[in-house]
Amino acid sequence: MKNCILALLFGLTVQFACNAQIKYLAPWISYPSANVTQYGVYHFRKAFELELVPKSLMVHVSADNRYNLFVNGERICYGPAKGDLKTYKYDVIDIAPYLKEGKNQLAALVYNGGSDKPLAFLSVQTAFFLKAEDDAYAKLNSNDSWKVLKNPAYKPVSYNEMLIKERWFWGFYACGPGDEVKASKYPWDWEHADYDDSDWQPAEKLEFDGMDPWKLVPRNIAFMDNHLVKPLVIRKTSGVEVSDGFLEGKASISVPANSSASVLIDYEIFTMGYPELTVNGGLGSSVKVKYAEALYEGVNLKAHRDSVAGLNMFGVWDVFHPDGGQRTFRPLWKRTFRYVQLLIETGESPLEIISHVNEYSGYPYPEMSTFISNDERLNELFEMGLRTFRMCSGETYYDTPYYEQLSYGGDNRPIAAVSLCNSTDDRLFREVMRLYSQSVNNETGLLKSAYPSRFGFDMGSWSMAWIQGLHDYYIVRGDSAWIRQFVPGMEKILEFYELHLDESTGIIGSVKNQNFIDWSIHRGRVPRANEQNEIEQSVLLTLYYAHTLDCAVFLFKQLGEAEKAKNWHHVARGLKKAVYSICWDDDEQLFSDYPGQKIFSQHTNLMAILCDAVDPAVQPELLRRILTYNEFDEMASSYFAFFLFKAMQKTGQEDLFLDHLGFWYNFLDRGHSTFGETGFAVHDRSDCHAWSAHPSYYLLSTVCGIKPADIGFKTVSIEPHLGDLSTVEASMPHPKGRISVKYESGRRGLKATIKLPQGMSGTFRFKGQTISLSEGATVLNLKI
Repeated sequence: MKNCILALLFGLTVQFACNAQIKYLAPWISYPSANVTQYGVYHFRKAFELELVPKSLMVHVSADNRYNLFVNGERICYGPAKGDLKTYKYDVIDIAPYLKEGKNQLAALVYNGGSDKPLAFLSVQTAFFLKAEDDAYAKLNSNDSWKVLKNPAYKPVSYNEMLIKERWFWGFYACGPGDEVKASKYPWDWEHADYDDSDWQPAEKLEFDGMDPWKLVPRNIAFMDNHLVKPLVIRKTSGVEVSDGFLEGKASISVPANSSASVLIDYEIFTMGYPELTVNGGLGSSVKVKYAEALYEGVNLKAHRDSVAGLNMFGVWDVFHPDGGQRTFRPLWKRTFRYVQLLIETGESPLEIISHVNEYSGYPYPEMSTFISNDERLNELFEMGLRTFRMCSGETYYDTPYYEQLSYGGDNRPIAAVSLCNSTDDRLFREVMRLYSQSVNNETGLLKSAYPSRFGFDMGSWSMAWIQGLHDYYIVRGDSAWIRQFVPGMEKILEFYELHLDESTGIIGSVKNQNFIDWSIHRGRVPRANEQNEIEQSVLLTLYYAHTLDCAVFLFKQLGEAEKAKNWHHVARGLKKAVYSICWDDDEQLFSDYPGQKIFSQHTNLMAILCDAVDPAVQPELLRRILTYNEFDEMASSYFAFFLFKAMQKTGQEDLFLDHLGFWYNFLDRGHSTFGETGFAVHDRSDCHAWSAHPSYYLLSTVCGIKPADIGFKTVSIEPHLGDLSTVEASMPHPKGRISVKYESGRRGLKATIKLPQGMSGTFRFKGQTISLSEGATVLNLKI
């Protein structure tokens, strides 16, 4: 996508967005007599004449499920951004730069993924909408003057079909079907003005009697970053020779007629977007394009991510059938991969593979943090964390871009921490949190596990994590007005668990709803459920609730809701007393996971520290016990280590952080370029999982010591914990400018150079010394 000129409305609250809806004169349109909920790919065209090209011509555009918009043959944008029917997005685009005097052509590809569409797509029916802001150009508006064609070339490749033909993992996949496309049936050049659409049908106007099912609001996040990513190496071939010039775009691959060939392409770095395969000739041939994070030794068993010899290439796929011309295949929805395999079968004609490249598509982060130390492996961990974060940022945050592309309430807490220290553009975070609140189950008050999604169940623990995330955001941004809208929803979640307290024990009794908190080191989840899927008397869930209550009480106090703060503080205090009374084990010096049972986890004891279930004076010793106890029934995964590192900060033991990065070094040693899902061998599904990216945040906040000194981060507190590092240089974006630190540590002491943006002040602490900081550069020479 080139030079897309955008006009966006920023900072919308739910209420403002709903009030901002416009009475549109242009109707939604569709394909006549279409099965409007099933899979289908449609092309819409509108020709028009201009005597003079205007300086600006803003149009509003949307579709169900998705659209690609072209002006005079050039793709200028795609969307809409993910949302739900309550706040369905439209994009605002200036098309004037792409217009010319005389004949012009608007064109839109619209597709509906049908029953296999990505789980994050919320849909009513196939539909398209376009309206010019200026009534002088109302002739452009979508109506029956537009023409439409249903593309007969497409067929979905369902996930079930992929698993029937190749069993490669046991688990959940939610990113939609692959595409099978027959080039001979495709209306090539349909988006250009000189294409003959005389046999196309007039579009059908959709009539809803003023009750349109899509409640339209303008897009309130940035458009996706788009840039070209090229493959770096050919790892294996059969049946064909590949010259070095292919990767450089200087040579093609020639596949003889009546033959089979395969080419394994390695991009070396995990990426995502819209890969484009360009071919020439090959009438009667087929190219299966497979995408994978890694190669496999067997089902659910990935090899070292750099290894290919003797291994299986499993993964999702597309299929393209060339028609003899020079053609480019591009999937309808984004793909995620490190490896791409081309499986080629030719007929009577040879096939020329001209190129395979990827148009990256992800949320733009132009001002990310930096971290460079004398430890190259640690530097690589930092970059892997940022890459993981970028790969999991699209139109929402993703848990994993390969398998799900869903925005989970619990995943989003560590993701938000990484986001807030890598960008001052909070639009994506705010949209994720706002959307998530719209998934409320009015009966329980709880939110869905992930949203937008078509999940039919809510998730209590992730509803609480949403409150925790609001707390973290408020600390950094201090945005009371934005937080206030969520107070009623927060209370409903807190009330749900209050109603489930067991009077006999004082902790949460029996709950049947979903309450995932972490993957188990064994096969399963934490906390454990019984055969009836009930969680009973869980101390971990109780302390997770107490921690959430603490976050909510803090917010209520900040918002001036004194009575709410007092009420929920009372509930939290009772929980903590009950837990200590019935679950503190004097023999093990730990909290048990269930009353009267000798079952212990790192999770429960970390939450006890974070919510002050034990006196702060003994918390440092409890953390040391957590780190040295060898008999835990459950250990924190790479995700839950987010709370471990928070406990280090809370107990003043941040010097321990650098010694507890084993999960992440293991990812590095196994050839990952992003961080995986858990670090547990029994759960090695996703190679890129956003909740594991948080060490990049802690390298800034703990090692470099950069933290807000007050609500809203108006001032900064800097206290480094360098361990054995001799040099560190880092920076992070801030609304006032960039905060930079440079440390040189030696036997004699520490030289620190701190640069603060204009209008910012703070303090620097080191080995009991406190020094005031002001804007600009401060150079300190401190003796140990």
